[in-house]
Amino acid sequence: MNLVLEDLFTLLATGLIPMLRISAMLVAAPLVSLDAVSLPIRIVISLALTWIIYPLIELPEVNLMSAEGVTMLVRELFIGVSIAIVLQVVNAAIIVAGHAISTGMGLGMAQVMDPSAGTVPALSSFFVVLSTLIFMSFGGHAILFVLVLQSFELIPVGAQFDIGTVILNVMTWSSMVFLGAMLLAMPVMLAMMLINLSLGIVTRTAPALNIFAVGFPAMIITGFILVIINLPNIGYRIEWLWLEAFERVTSIWLGP
Repeated sequence: MNLVLEDLFTLLATGLIPMLRISAMLVAAPLVSLDAVSLPIRIVISLALTWIIYPLIELPEVNLMSAEGVTMLVRELFIGVSIAIVLQVVNAAIIVAGHAISTGMGLGMAQVMDPSAGTVPALSSFFVVLSTLIFMSFGGHAILFVLVLQSFELIPVGAQFDIGTVILNVMTWSSMVFLGAMLLAMPVMLAMMLINLSLGIVTRTAPALNIFAVGFPAMIITGFILVIINLPNIGYRIEWLWLEAFERVTSIWLGP
């Protein structure tokens, strides 16, 4: 009986090591990171992934209460958080792009409560929903599971790696928040800038014209038309951002 309990305790203790990495990564994973997904559901998903991956990886025999064991747990948590930040950059870029387009259209004050990002412009919330649908359409959930398994192959439990290199690579990738937002919003923003310029010329040539009564509705209608026209391009760039994030997850452990 004591032997069975000891084996069970060992299994639970060693299972905690990969579970920390998986749980930290799920903080920013699409779908799972939504506030609508309650904490018990996230724990169940983490346990299920740990149960699947546990037989496929090699775990070192170490006392988790020792200094070496605590260091290993912190290292696993750091790996999971690093992967989460890389994935979260995509969502941040999409939200920034929606905010930029909304401001150009005059809808900057039209905000909604998004379960994944808090209070954001309505267009940003729409882009987040669109991103989630695109993520599921190209099998992103399956790719995400493969990335979890690959992370244990690239950085096995207990393996040493250069933390400074990982931090530098993650910070470099974080610039994609602005570059990705620019790629998504630039076509619409350029068109809106030309429309603003045209309205400015009309105001100068016809001062008696009430530009606020005519210009704002025109900006909003034109903005929606431009967004609809550019939806295929926006969807393609969102998919590209996700694929780039998945590739970056496997390369942040490598040196420059």
